[in-house]
Amino acid sequence: MKFYMLNDGVCIRLKLFGEDIKRLLANNNWKETCSEKADYIFINSCSFLLSKEKEFLRIINKQNERKKDNQKICVFGCLPSTNQEKILEINKNVILFHRNLDEIKDFFKLDKAKIGISHVTSRKLSASGRIIYLINKILKDSTIEYRLNKEKVFHLKISEGCLGNCSYCSEKFTTRLKSRKIKAILADFEKGLEEGYKIFALNADDTSVFGLDNKEDIYSLLSRINSHKEDFKLAITEFNPFGLLDKRIFSALNSKKIIFITIPVQSGSQRILDKMNRPYDIKEVIAIIKKLKEINTNLKINTHIIIGFPGETKEDFKKTLDLIDKNIFDRIKIFQYNDRPGTKASFMEQKISEKEKQERFMRLKRKIIINFAKKGDISNILVNCLKIL
Repeated sequence: MKFYMLNDGVCIRLKLFGEDIKRLLANNNWKETCSEKADYIFINSCSFLLSKEKEFLRIINKQNERKKDNQKICVFGCLPSTNQEKILEINKNVILFHRNLDEIKDFFKLDKAKIGISHVTSRKLSASGRIIYLINKILKDSTIEYRLNKEKVFHLKISEGCLGNCSYCSEKFTTRLKSRKIKAILADFEKGLEEGYKIFALNADDTSVFGLDNKEDIYSLLSRINSHKEDFKLAITEFNPFGLLDKRIFSALNSKKIIFITIPVQSGSQRILDKMNRPYDIKEVIAIIKKLKEINTNLKINTHIIIGFPGETKEDFKKTLDLIDKNIFDRIKIFQYNDRPGTKASFMEQKISEKEKQERFMRLKRKIIINFAKKGDISNILVNCLKIL
């Protein structure tokens, strides 16, 4: 069999899942080819944002219009779990898979050979990415290397799914928490060291709850990784703030080898966080983040902010602006809220207008640029400025 896969425009976790599928097919003697010659066209899909859902529906429709009668389309990832009806409106014969490798193995009657998590193929850098990449030849910042040059990063997928119940998120409908065993992760880690990798990343939908389904935990994993004497750097994705409340976090992140962590706080307003069903006190989280940066000066902290959540008042938004002014984050990604199918937030009243959301987005963006300028953070100034232009 011959296959073609579209594996771009999705989060790193889904991209890694796409790479798993590629290796599974290759291990069963399938050949990767161009879309015109493929028997099956595989499309990885995201539905985290409404804009992403629309983008992937357009991609599916475009492939459906181009395909030959004997070709079949397979869509996998998050969209089949959150809005399969929209996919089947395009073509009722599209084959749908979720985030489950066994589904694909069983459907095609494949042998599930061992899948080694290692690297992903990077897309061509954007204009801002190329500029920052050139600047980093002088700065030699390993966190920038991690963010821009994914092929030099050894990705360790430690789990999928989460235990959260955020009122705005539809991703919780796509998969349940399923953690790998620490022993298996360490074997992959040691393989990466042997292959000469210097930057590693722990990838999960929520790294903070890793292992809670199999009597292990993220702190034990970090302790084992940090104990290695080799020269390497480690990045941690999607560490939910309530995971910071465990006192072990200070010893776990004290290692100078840990250079980057994403802690998605989402809002500076406790009232909005409560409506989002985010179970933490923002003041306590801020205090912990400040202490983490004191004990590990190498650590860069990335966060996510959602603006325009239903019922977000001007005072709530001001608290988010005030949070940015605390200068505890080294990278900030902003999302404008939009309804996702089946979520509690989609039924909430007091929706914020698109115009107001855009105005708040621009105000927050300007605030971020000004604060990074004060710190002399050239790379983040360029990232934020060039994405506005």
